[in-house]
Amino acid sequence: MEILIYVPKITSRINYTFRQLCKRMLGFEINFTTKIETFIAYKGVKFSYANQRLGNEIFIQAHGLLSEQGVNDVDITVSKWRDVPYFFKTSSQSDIPYDIFAASFFLLSRYEEYLPHVKDELGEFPANESLAYKNNFLHLPVIDIWLTHFTGVLKEKFDTVQEKESQFNFNLIIAVERAFQFRKIGISRSIGGFLADVFQLKIRDLYARIKTWFKSSLDPFDVYDDLIDLKDQLNINMLFMFQLGDYSIHTKNINHRKRLYKKLIKSMGDYCEIGLLASHEGIEDIETLHKEIKRFENISNLELESILIKDRKLNFPDFYVNLEKTIIQKDYSMGYANHIGFRAGTCSSFLFYDLNLEQASPIKINPYFLSSKVLKRLNNKEVEQFINELKPYKVNLNLLFNNSDFAEEDERKRYFQIFKQMI
Repeated sequence: MEILIYVPKITSRINYTFRQLCKRMLGFEINFTTKIETFIAYKGVKFSYANQRLGNEIFIQAHGLLSEQGVNDVDITVSKWRDVPYFFKTSSQSDIPYDIFAASFFLLSRYEEYLPHVKDELGEFPANESLAYKNNFLHLPVIDIWLTHFTGVLKEKFDTVQEKESQFNFNLIIAVERAFQFRKIGISRSIGGFLADVFQLKIRDLYARIKTWFKSSLDPFDVYDDLIDLKDQLNINMLFMFQLGDYSIHTKNINHRKRLYKKLIKSMGDYCEIGLLASHEGIEDIETLHKEIKRFENISNLELESILIKDRKLNFPDFYVNLEKTIIQKDYSMGYANHIGFRAGTCSSFLFYDLNLEQASPIKINPYFLSSKVLKRLNNKEVEQFINELKPYKVNLNLLFNNSDFAEEDERKRYFQIFKQMI
């Protein structure tokens, strides 16, 4: 279905925002016109986005943000409409009492992260500095919810408008920082770990280490078959992100040259999508990142598409600007490691928009909603409440875990039970 949109002037921000919301998220084909006579003569689905209404058309009053350039201080007051928070309030002329497009652009572009703010201990933008956290809507994919309101307004005027079919679902992103806890880590690390377990009286780890050495049980981090079985059982998407950095104070994985590790990466690539978990050094240095990308491609015989930063500083927007210098197309790092919720106000993928250059990038950002670090602090009832609140909106969530999160049997059972309840 096609929609004609009248705007007085087509800007880069308008083009980006309307294509993201109307085309990518709602599935509509869109065309713009700046000519009033063309808009009035059009008999199909249409609406105007301007300062003033033209006639009796559907009218969304523009706040002004999408006609600006650069980053400026923005005065924001959050209110509620239909029990959902919104900002950039408009006049009573508008068919929706706020500028859904400007508000969405503010969140998607991460406008507030360009403004002066207090950084956390990693030097990153903290959740508690965000507009969503301060106004208690971080846990809601407000952009996706706003679009249901917008679609409802269109349907009232045009009976040919149909909502895009969707259902509540989730994807698991598994970060493999350490492929194995005890296997193939080298003689010196094995002996050092064994002695540390003895002196620190870590009897459980010591027992597991010995059993792994003598191959009487699987390495505790070797949970890959269980995860693939879960994927098939629940029919969910699963993405494994493998770290391929050199050993350092930050990187404790086994050597990327190990035959066992190469076999694991290739094997997982047969069952699901695989990508790169960037090392600390790779995040800081583009040449090191290129080296890790090359390693991934040599091992997997695949062109790398996806990348993840986990428990490291997401240097926004520089990280995404640097990604444009690589072949990587998809990123899964947009989220808050220590908070549940939607950093960019949506669960849907979107293109990175560079406010410094005022242009969209080909990098597709896939935000995550919840990390295992947060889930460990929540009890099952709290998790159930969050999920039940989101289910009516038929969203698709990304959940971020480590393979090591499933090492303990009790924890593995708990997580698997939560996943099954979500379906």
